[in-house]
Amino acid sequence: MTFHQKIVILKAMNTILTQIQHQKIGKEPVVIIPLKQWEDLEDRLEDFEMQSSSSFQKKIVKARAEKKLYTSEEAKKMLGI
Repeated sequence: MTFHQKIVILKAMNTILTQIQHQKIGKEPVVIIPLKQWEDLEDRLEDFEMQSSSSFQKKIVKARAEKKLYTSEEAKKMLGI
């Protein structure tokens, strides 16, 4: 991930975070955010983490190079669902 890409992601995350409402339930602070904004923030955080992790990038390269295909039944069995 380039420095510019990191800056773009961080600016977008900051924009979302400035729109968050803070409240308290009892003594615990609670954050209220619309679901759409949460999903956008979550996607950007995942992208940032993926692109910042060299080990994760290696796993992606390895997985893309693998030519084995799995049926839906095999995938379900592997995932335990």
